[in-house]
Formats: sequence, C-alpha cells, structure tokens
Amino acid sequence: MGRRRHAAAVLPALLLAAVLTGPPGAAAEEFLFHSIRATLLVADPEAAGERLAAWAEAVGGYPLLTSHNRVLLRFPAAEIPGLRDLLASSAEELAEFSSEARDLREEILGLEAGMRSREEILAKNLTYLDRADVTGTLAIEREVMQLLEEIEALKGRLRRLSNDRRLAMAEIYLNFLEQALPEDIPSSFSWINRVDFYRYMEGDFLR
Repeated sequence: MGRRRHAAAVLPALLLAAVLTGPPGAAAEEFLFHSIRATLLVADPEAAGERLAAWAEAVGGYPLLTSHNRVLLRFPAAEIPGLRDLLASSAEELAEFSSEARDLREEILGLEAGMRSREEILAKNLTYLDRADVTGTLAIEREVMQLLEEIEALKGRLRRLSNDRRLAMAEIYLNFLEQALPEDIPSSFSWINRVDFYRYMEGDFLR
C-alpha cells in the first residue's frame, strides 16, 4: 500500500511537469526551415571562413563547422539577404547560390498530436492507481514511465524543429582561386614573336 500511495503522489507531479513544459514556440506563425548552399571562389579560404563565422555570431547565430574549404552556419532566416551580400563581397566569384524552404507545419502538428494522445493516456492511467492492487500498480507504473519517456522524446524533436523554424542553415564551400598566368597568344606582328624576353632584358632582343 505504501508503494501505491507513493506512486499516486509522485506520478501526477511528473505528468504536470510533462504537460506544462510543452514545445517552445508552438504559437509562432512561421513554419519554414530555410537552407542555403553556396560555392565561393576566394583568394584566402581561411580568412573568408573566419569572416563568415564572425558574421553569423554578430547576427545572433553560430558556426557549426569551419574548415579550410567548408563552413556550416546557423543564423536567423531574416538575414538571408545579408548573407548573400556578404558572400558576394567576400568572393572573387560567387559560383553558386541556391536556397530551399521546407514547411515543417505537418511534422510539428503530428508531434503535438502524438504528445496530446500520450498525455491523455497518462492521465487516465493515473486515475487507476488508487484502485489497483500491487501487481496492477507495478504494471501501471511501467506504462506510465514508458509514456513519460515517449513524451520527452517528442518534446526533444519539437525543440529541434522549433530551432529549425528560427534559424536557417547555410552550407558554404570555399574554393581557392589560383592566379593563372596569361596565355601565350601569338602577336599579329611577326617580329614580336621572334623576341626572346630574357635576351631582350639583357639588351640583345633578337635571336
């Protein structure tokens, strides 16, 4: 009987905590997750990567990865135009810039519905505790703990989606731009083609 009374006292508190700490940002109207992919040709990839990471932190985001040829950023979706301007100003050439938006509404609503159904089952199970014998109490406790674990897992997925709604992701590739020598194009003046540059520099410019 002591075990049953303890369970009846503790489990409602756990249920209340699970219900009251619902998914953050559930009332927000924005359900889109924006992702950016870009490729830059740059003279100094390391410096370009550091500049992009500093920009993300300045606008309220953060870098996930910075390497010599790749940068991953999370940043507020409202800053996408600013990112494109930064990429254009940081690169010798902006070789690629593409963006996608994925609607998270259906996934979020499905997770919220799953949480509500489990919370209803949990509340119903708690009403059985006072009338259950020892064996029944143990069975109810196991089911309650499983429901609580499932609710916590759903809340974790909702928190991740809430972060995706708030922060866009950019995957940026940094390619080193080598300075190529000009091509050896023959001149229309035949005598120029016979000039030896090195002998010319020494004063004897005809072969």
